[in-house]
Amino acid sequence: SREVLMLRIAVRMLVGDGTKWLGVVLGVFICTFLITHMLAMFSGMMARSYALVTDIPQADIWVMDPAVRYCDEPIGMADTALSRVRGVSGVAWAVPLHTATLRARLPSGAFQSVLLIGVDDATLIGAPERIEGRSALILRQADTAIVDHTSAHSLLRIPVERRQRTPGYQRLDLGGPKRALGPGDELLINDHRVLVAALADLGSRFLSKPIVYTTYSRAVAIHPKERNLLSFVLVKAGRGVDPRSLCEKITTHTGLRARTAAAFCDDTYWYYVETTGVVKRIGLIVGIGVVTGVSVSSLLLYLFTNENLRYYAVLKALGATDWVILRMIAVQALLACSTGYGLGVGVSAMVGTLVKSDAMPYRLLPFTMIFGIVAVTFVGIFSAFLSGQRLFRLETGEVFKT
Repeated sequence: SREVLMLRIAVRMLVGDGTKWLGVVLGVFICTFLITHMLAMFSGMMARSYALVTDIPQADIWVMDPAVRYCDEPIGMADTALSRVRGVSGVAWAVPLHTATLRARLPSGAFQSVLLIGVDDATLIGAPERIEGRSALILRQADTAIVDHTSAHSLLRIPVERRQRTPGYQRLDLGGPKRALGPGDELLINDHRVLVAALADLGSRFLSKPIVYTTYSRAVAIHPKERNLLSFVLVKAGRGVDPRSLCEKITTHTGLRARTAAAFCDDTYWYYVETTGVVKRIGLIVGIGVVTGVSVSSLLLYLFTNENLRYYAVLKALGATDWVILRMIAVQALLACSTGYGLGVGVSAMVGTLVKSDAMPYRLLPFTMIFGIVAVTFVGIFSAFLSGQRLFRLETGEVFKT
């Protein structure tokens, strides 16, 4: 039909000028790449903030002191809280969990803050699943602990040669060659000997801090004396019991705060979003990406339209209405934006996969892609509107001007 022919002409006009075509696509590509990549890195980074919860998939519900806002800063509860939670109908099982940040002295004599996690002695629920060459049962041996692999090879590196101990003042020499902390090495946490029995692959956390797993009773003994040392109660809902309803029942019967694992992850996520400047920085970069895409794409599409005014004047002289001309421009903008969007998302996913590491997290979510589509659509609409303003004022007599 006539309209299809006009749209084909519009596409040929755009693609026919290779330089300007690439320029318009490049603007949308930069916009899409910046938005997608920064939001994907932000999502990957924020997913680490609630890693303590996701690392224990067996628990449906986390019970805590009512004042706790996120998982990294628990408030100690009395040991009787465990029995009270177990007494609520609908609870299949409930186990204790202790978490605390303490200082550990390395064999070199240096100090390093570590996150000490004590899991239930009987069931070992809460212990890491991916343990190198061993199982969580190793924790039942005397004074043993499991350390995360990443920290053992970075923050917990120790000298190759053991420090010579002599009576009196111990001089530290931290400048010699070092090796990774491994099974058989010892840490001193609050003057308690801890034997590293195995390493676990946990992935990275939002806050770079070594993680040391041991049993609950041993962790409580290591921790400086306090009256209440129960950090969380992990709960499994009974068969057929809705975890959200069980949370309400636990809160009503015990006065404690009960949250499903997913809700507790959300609490932690939004706590860091609201209390840190990460979101503002990411938002600034995303805004720069949108402004860059709008500016470059709109300018190049406007220049492209301006240089082809003679041809648009011919089309209007032949009977093309402003509506048809606007549709032609919209098709050009849509083609450029869809191409730039596809390239931007593809390159972002490729780069994110290739360079993904503990320092460069990457997590591409559907929301990120939808947000990118909305931003690119805005770029296309603005570009088409800017170019259309010139054409609406175009007179057919332009074709006869030299």
